[in-house]
Amino acid sequence: MTAYFGIEEHNAQGFLEKNIVCLPRSPDGKTDLHSIVSPIKNEDIVFIKHCAPLSSLHIKAIGVVLSDYPTESNLGICLPVDWVWRGEKVLENFDEVLLLNGNPLYEEHNILVQREIINLLPDKYQLPQEW
Repeated sequence: MTAYFGIEEHNAQGFLEKNIVCLPRSPDGKTDLHSIVSPIKNEDIVFIKHCAPLSSLHIKAIGVVLSDYPTESNLGICLPVDWVWRGEKVLENFDEVLLLNGNPLYEEHNILVQREIINLLPDKYQLPQEW
């Protein structure tokens, strides 16, 4: 099963241009793994977001992780990503209040957000209609 990882937009500078996603760093410069629920793996979905507290979630880009093996870059420890969708999709007016996670990188568990991300993916990532 694929996991979904959200990245706050201001923490994602350079990710789109370099086709990567990097693990966050703590203030002392070390890789900060405390905010990650489970490790990011090949074929997991990552998305770049911008949040307006208690009102809306703006999805800016969606990518698919291409490898389990990280590489070192000037941005830190990174994984290659195919950014398959770019734009702006605003999610609001849910029956529940969106819990907007402030961590730089986190695993997304909200099924409504996951469903919206799946709907934005290109056809080759969609389930066949018979499902």
